Amino acid sequence: MSGDVVNLDRFWDPGRAEQVACLHRRAFAWEPQGYIPLGVHVVNPAYGRDLDYDAWLDPEPFLAFQARVLADTLAVGSDLLPAAAINHLGDALLPSLFSAQLFMPEAGSATLQEVGPTPLPVFADISEVAELPMPSASGGIMPAVERLVRRYREALPPWVRVVAPMPSGPFSAAMELRGTALLLDLADAPALSSRLIEVCARLIWATEERLRRLAGTPLDEHVTNFGILGAGLRLGDDSMVNLSPAMIRRFVLPAIALINRLCGGRGHVHFCSLPASRFEHIYPVMAGAAEVAVLSTQFGFEYYERHLADLSGRLAIESFYGDAYGYVCERYGSFRAWANDFVPRVKDASGLVLYFQVGSVEEGQEVWARWQEAHQR
Repeated sequence: MSGDVVNLDRFWDPGRAEQVACLHRRAFAWEPQGYIPLGVHVVNPAYGRDLDYDAWLDPEPFLAFQARVLADTLAVGSDLLPAAAINHLGDALLPSLFSAQLFMPEAGSATLQEVGPTPLPVFADISEVAELPMPSASGGIMPAVERLVRRYREALPPWVRVVAPMPSGPFSAAMELRGTALLLDLADAPALSSRLIEVCARLIWATEERLRRLAGTPLDEHVTNFGILGAGLRLGDDSMVNLSPAMIRRFVLPAIALINRLCGGRGHVHFCSLPASRFEHIYPVMAGAAEVAVLSTQFGFEYYERHLADLSGRLAIESFYGDAYGYVCERYGSFRAWANDFVPRVKDASGLVLYFQVGSVEEGQEVWARWQEAHQR
């Protein structure tokens, strides 16, 4: 490695990496293993303090940041695979292929997640998509993203998975291109709405496949931007929470099924949830969808515990990041108290993988020790 990228080779343990991959596979396949995989991602805010978003397409500062974050994460040694995700671009890539204008944020985020430029809507009227050709996957900011991928792959050890920018789900991508008017279009022009969503679905996999080949990443194995071995491509489709179950089945699931056919497996779908906004109407829809294997959301661990019988063997849950760590610490008094209560009740059931962030190696090692302790109860 060269430049300011830290030396990661001292952390490489192929046996441990295979063990973690097996933990993820078995959990998402509902194979009992007496253990709930937990990933602890260490993101020290100090590392990102001087990142300049005016240089958002320059790989060097973001690569250096991600390498330091990965080193701290590997030092904790939790249930994560070694991965460096190019996750500071937000949702910019796909809309840029439609020539969307990108509105830059005034400041970035030390976690480099869910940030990046905001794409402005492209289509003033849904009728504009009637003859819409498939955009080229080589347009927009793709050449700059390819430079990022090449540089990450060149600088990082071959055992570190380089993860391309996480794609929005097809409905969320379509909503970015049309704006919130798409919610009315679903009722007023359902065929045109479905066409736009399908175009987004096809383009999502076209860009993913292109970048995976460049990064040397298998097309049939999916590691998420959080270092979890996913079941199918992980799609972030937050906007679907605005839809009823019937509309999700009509407009969202066919597009997810299309992507999964293209990438060769059942899917891994994410939506964001908050303590006061759980959006629990999403779970039964996804549990009944043959094309979805894993549902990812911050507060899914609570739904999982309450509805384990309904989910078992049908829909696995990835959960706990975002506000969930602080939520359980406040509610139970500490992570240790929550883990000692939660783990013994569900550790033998399978179907659950947890992940969250901490700010230092020391904090990560502490919660990791408490997690192992809880499994002895």
